[in-house]
Amino acid sequence: MQSDIEAIYKKGIRLTPDAYEFLEKQAINDGVLAKILSSGAVFLTRETAESYIASEEKIPVQAIVNRAPDFKPSAREHEPNYKLIDKADISGKSNCTGKLEDFVGYFRNRFERIEKILASRASQYPIVKTNKLKETQGGKVRLIGMVTQKRVTKKENLLFDIEDEEGAAKVVLTKESKYFKAAQKVLLDDIVAFDGKNADELFIADEVTWPEMPFNREIRKTKEDIAIAYISDLHFGSKKFMDKEFSRFISWLNGAEGNADLAGKVKYVVICGDVVDGIGIYPEQEKELAVKDIYKQYEMFDSAMEQLPDYITVFVAPGNHDAVRRAEPQPQISYDLMKSDVVRVGNPSKLEIEGLKHLIYHGTSLDSIIAALGIGYDKPADAMIELMKRRHLSPIYGDNLIVPEGKDYLVIDEEPDVFHVGHVHKNGYTVYRGAHIVNSGTFQDRTDFQVRMGHMPSPAEVQVLEGKTGKMHKIIFREGVAQA
Repeated sequence: MQSDIEAIYKKGIRLTPDAYEFLEKQAINDGVLAKILSSGAVFLTRETAESYIASEEKIPVQAIVNRAPDFKPSAREHEPNYKLIDKADISGKSNCTGKLEDFVGYFRNRFERIEKILASRASQYPIVKTNKLKETQGGKVRLIGMVTQKRVTKKENLLFDIEDEEGAAKVVLTKESKYFKAAQKVLLDDIVAFDGKNADELFIADEVTWPEMPFNREIRKTKEDIAIAYISDLHFGSKKFMDKEFSRFISWLNGAEGNADLAGKVKYVVICGDVVDGIGIYPEQEKELAVKDIYKQYEMFDSAMEQLPDYITVFVAPGNHDAVRRAEPQPQISYDLMKSDVVRVGNPSKLEIEGLKHLIYHGTSLDSIIAALGIGYDKPADAMIELMKRRHLSPIYGDNLIVPEGKDYLVIDEEPDVFHVGHVHKNGYTVYRGAHIVNSGTFQDRTDFQVRMGHMPSPAEVQVLEGKTGKMHKIIFREGVAQA
């Protein structure tokens, strides 16, 4: 604040150049200003100014972004080339009234679309509906249904209750089946195909098939030599927000943190939710907030976006901490909250970037998948693969808040080239059947809750996809840690 700096000079206190540059970018509250004016100092250094601001918990320190004067980014030479898949985004389309028919329509839409994927999978057996099983006369058939119950029998076989549009059936898969171990991962509300024979009141299955991703997909690459950076869970406004590390990331995009060749290729940044820490997200959250005004939290984000190179296109989806409805699918963050020049998308959303099909999902359902399958928060990519197998972003209904829209926006109709998720604050990456599986971690330091849970996040690690080569890089911005 210029008026505050003038007050400091009038008091006879001189600022070192780095202190002046630092204070010029800060929101100096009355408490900080009073400490400076009453310090009796002749010179004020940046280090001292930081200590005054850090002592005032409501004012987070914003580190200064550095820029390389000789930086010549190749991405500046390319025009942006992206397309939003509007039909996959709930923004402006929600029409749910909460009536019974909304729930019926939601589950019917979900079943029909995933059944279509399963029906397209090669099988030597005819597909039958539950109400036609008795007409199969013991011949081997394929039965597609939604699992409503799952239990282990006295003989240690698996017994499933399933439903389709025409009726219901009981399916047994014996412990002798070679698919028994795989079938143990079948979850409630999964839509799967069972191959087997009907026997009186039971369908005896010997094989189970998920909708899955096709085997023969190759990694797609971009024509232009550009790069895409994936980040999420920034949590602006939290006391644990890593402002210095995030500023190092922005400095890197400006060519000032090493590996300038890769930084200069970055044409896009995709932010996968939890832009801010929010207000009232969990009990006693205010104790962990540095900024308790939701508008000011987004102002901090907007200020950071202004420091990105102007040729970079930024996509922003919401998460469960953002100021949109908590239930999924979530609409885009409104313009009265987030004012920066970014491309707003919903959660989930689909977009094409330089020809690469992106599926963007914040990832709240990972909590239920990790718990149900015992995967562990240190392996987010494994949990994401389980979503891809089921071709649904939140397969267990009820564990994650979902609005029953007439269309289920969480069904994965098309196979993505990049599946980008956040939420769990742990970086993860793998390639699965031609798709880049990316969990982009966080820029929030380890919280007290994570300490109690024994969860170790991987903050300030950014995955960057080099489009023309298909190579995924990981750049680390934590202080004291070398870049990868």
